[in-house]
Amino acid sequence: MSSIPPELKKYMEKVIEALRDRPVKEVLSYAIFNEKEEVEYYRKLAERAGRESVKVLFTQMADESQRHHDELYSLFKKLYPEEEPVKVDAPPVEVAPFYPKFETVDDYLEALEYCMQSELFAEETYAILAQKATHEESKVFFAQLASIENNHYKRLKKAYGLLSSFKAKKMLPEDISPGGYLFPDKIKARYMLLDLIGKGLKPYVFSRDPPKKLLEWFKRGDINAVWVSPAPVKGAMTPKSLVNSKESLAEIMREEKAIILIENFEAIVASEGFPKALELVSILRDVAMVSGSYLLVHAKKNALSRREWAILESELEVIE
Repeated sequence: MSSIPPELKKYMEKVIEALRDRPVKEVLSYAIFNEKEEVEYYRKLAERAGRESVKVLFTQMADESQRHHDELYSLFKKLYPEEEPVKVDAPPVEVAPFYPKFETVDDYLEALEYCMQSELFAEETYAILAQKATHEESKVFFAQLASIENNHYKRLKKAYGLLSSFKAKKMLPEDISPGGYLFPDKIKARYMLLDLIGKGLKPYVFSRDPPKKLLEWFKRGDINAVWVSPAPVKGAMTPKSLVNSKESLAEIMREEKAIILIENFEAIVASEGFPKALELVSILRDVAMVSGSYLLVHAKKNALSRREWAILESELEVIE
């Protein structure tokens, strides 16, 4: 509770008091209307945001809130087929909407921080209600809602952390020099790619996720998505094919000025060995530096040996 500002704690108590004794039908109705308001808020934020990473993040939040709304409504109609959700006389769990101008880095950080606080407030409110609710079905439902808000909070925090780390360096993500960069966090690597696209670079993503899932995440159709899979899957590239494509990828960098994101580098290491995987990264990093391109590598630190990680850190600049 210490992470919630004192002025919001009293408001939280009002929300809890208004909802703790509500039956599941009213809890469902309350959540349905809250999700609808959240969809509208994040849609408006996405429309206003010019920074691509933040625009995509807000679009994702709006889409997910819409999906949650639809799922909740379907559940309501399944339980109460002859009824419609009605507004519940209880304060909204989301704090009042805030719309910045999105002109400076501080505007983006302020918006992200505000949304983080809102999601954290909602999460903690639902978590307390999961403990204090008098109806067992409502307890379970509040716990599920708390989990959803926690996921939103974590995603917002990653975008905030990436942008604030660059602000501390008095630069923007898109100001980084051509070359190679190492990301322990996959989502931050994707945010970086989105912000670099604005420089007119052609994006390529080599991922363990299939193209359809990738394109849905990025919310745009100009990503060249390649599925890296050891299985004989149509349209996929094996880890061996990827490490053997280093010259072709280097040529793409030279000719097109590209951003190449390689995700789950540790899976390539597990399949082909560290020396071959490192050769791929080293060649692409050097070509990126002289061609105005970018290599972004995501790798899980705990999946590699200390020596392997140290070598990667010596080849690529780490962005936490």
